[in-house]
Amino acid sequence: MSHEVYANGHEVVAKAGDSITAANFPDVCFSPPYPAKVGVPIPYPNSAQAKDTSNGSRTVFIGGKEVMQRNKSFLRVSTGNEPATQQFKKGAITGVIKGKCYFRSWSMNVFIEGYNVCRDNDLTTNNHG
Repeated sequence: MSHEVYANGHEVVAKAGDSITAANFPDVCFSPPYPAKVGVPIPYPNSAQAKDTSNGSRTVFIGGKEVMQRNKSFLRVSTGNEPATQQFKKGAITGVIKGKCYFRSWSMNVFIEGYNVCRDNDLTTNNHG
């Protein structure tokens, strides 16, 4: 069964959807080559999936699941930087690996519960603490 709902020609991101943020780049993390003690900064592509939506809409649903909203919702995990191990400083900016993903752009005129909706192909930033 399809759960596609569109805002301004782009699919609205919802937990029931199959949207992904694919290969956001770069996510610089400290990674091991031997014998460095803090690791070497290496950029990784980072991705997140709509199924990991957290803190979404409470009264409006797509496919029975919550919808992403501006400055309220987030994707709880982003992947791709796992080679940066826990023994080093992790993310150069955030200090974490597999952190949250936040949207940085959204529909300017479609709202759910007073918040702008986030859409497929809107800008995101990944690996937040």
